Amino acid sequence: MGNFTKATSTLVRLGTREASHTGAKQAPKLFKQPVAHFSSTAKTPSKIAQEVNTRNNSLDLMSDIMDAEDRRHGGNNAMMPPIKYDVPLSRRENFAFDSIQPGFGTPKSAIDKQGKLQPAGDSPTITAADHVDGEKSVKGKTPFTSFSGPPVGVDGKATGPLVDNPLYGKDRIVTNPAKDPKMGVVLDQFAIQRELRTSTRPGFNDIAVLRSEPRPQPLWQPTAEERAIMPKVGVDPEKPFFTFRERAMVNSARDLEYLVKGTVGNFDFFQGQADGSLKPLTKQEVIDEAAKK
Repeated sequence: MGNFTKATSTLVRLGTREASHTGAKQAPKLFKQPVAHFSSTAKTPSKIAQEVNTRNNSLDLMSDIMDAEDRRHGGNNAMMPPIKYDVPLSRRENFAFDSIQPGFGTPKSAIDKQGKLQPAGDSPTITAADHVDGEKSVKGKTPFTSFSGPPVGVDGKATGPLVDNPLYGKDRIVTNPAKDPKMGVVLDQFAIQRELRTSTRPGFNDIAVLRSEPRPQPLWQPTAEERAIMPKVGVDPEKPFFTFRERAMVNSARDLEYLVKGTVGNFDFFQGQADGSLKPLTKQEVIDEAAKK
């Protein structure tokens, strides 16, 4: 037993001495690096979705436990001020000063006469999941405004009809939560996806159809781009149909969506020009544009 301990001690000292010569980030040469074994069979999208879904379920359960513990101890975490993300958020608009979407008649966020971006509504009962689902009855009540974060947003890499695609609107609104201390709650993708997964919204698990179509309404069919996103949010792209919940999860992830609750007072406005370029307007010029409406 004593000889074993002495031999072990000698090996450790040799390994330590070798490590001092090879640097902190390298393994001692005395001990061989483990051989990595890679499977020759790539995981299918369905398998990836299953693994992500399992992990998310564990995260949601742990979060519920932590929330319950926090409430037991007075809810100290809930009283902490929300984090102000230091990230540029952007939103494309064709009708930035209209609170009703022309051609559709649905309420939307708009810049008011004081040059502030106001949400369509202020209902305290409308959740992030309600907003992302986008049912018409909710649009006039939602206190949220949708933005896109990088890389979909400000650097212009959007590829579809997203929140910040140039095809979606000629004007651009850019804001940064960290630079607007009066901005309300801001939800990032982590928070939004959790809300979507755990929402008890009625009908959220029904098969998703195209609500804007006349009855009988066809099933919602994701694009190739959306199918590629599905496994990342725990949705199996091989399914024959999808729920409203799954559609909302995919759409929000596709946009790299952020939700801002309440008034957005501090933002930069860029007016789209005929050649597709963007002209920055001063705050007073934004107010002047709003006065024309």
